[in-house]
Amino acid sequence: MLNLLMQKPMAFTLCLTMALGMMLVPDLVMAQAGTGETEIARVLCLVVDWFTGSVGKGIATLAIIIIGVGALMGKVSWGMAIIVGIGVAVIFGASNIVNELGDTGSACV
Repeated sequence: MLNLLMQKPMAFTLCLTMALGMMLVPDLVMAQAGTGETEIARVLCLVVDWFTGSVGKGIATLAIIIIGVGALMGKVSWGMAIIVGIGVAVIFGASNIVNELGDTGSACV
């Protein structure tokens, strides 16, 4: 075993550092059972709000305008314009998709 560890000291050091780091992480940062919402969930919901809120709508509007002008001028293929439109529809319809597929629906409401 020691011979194997000596052959790959970088991997051993990485594993040891990760194990030590996990032991030093306080229990408060770990998944909080019973509270219903963790810090990670709040951050992810904030990102979802950015993409589906006014910031996301502004970015999507600019993307559709730019790709549309590019397609009309022949600089961008119409297939790419359709892909951008479908991408925007999927982003803004993602919560509906999750609500239909999930048991309790999306938590970011």
